[in-house]
Amino acid sequence: MSDVEIFYHALTSAAEAVQTRSSDVVLDNADIQGDDTGVGNPAHRATLRLEMHRRLSALHAAVLDRSGDASAVAASLSGIASRYGDLDRELTGRSEP
Repeated sequence: MSDVEIFYHALTSAAEAVQTRSSDVVLDNADIQGDDTGVGNPAHRATLRLEMHRRLSALHAAVLDRSGDASAVAASLSGIASRYGDLDRELTGRSEP
């Protein structure tokens, strides 16, 4: 296995791992709902419930923002890996890295 092949496989594995983790986070994020805090309103708990709602909603939004960034990183890694494939084809004349 050439150095280019090793780097190619490492990059494609990293891209797949980032994309998989990003998808997992988006799925887990669907379970985070600011509306259902598990805290009722009796005996002056309205403030606690509102604060929990605010923080869970902020967490939900942050996860969505970061998952988009993670997808962009995975796409960049895939692009770099394809360039390694081009380099390997140029150096070896083979059609696959």
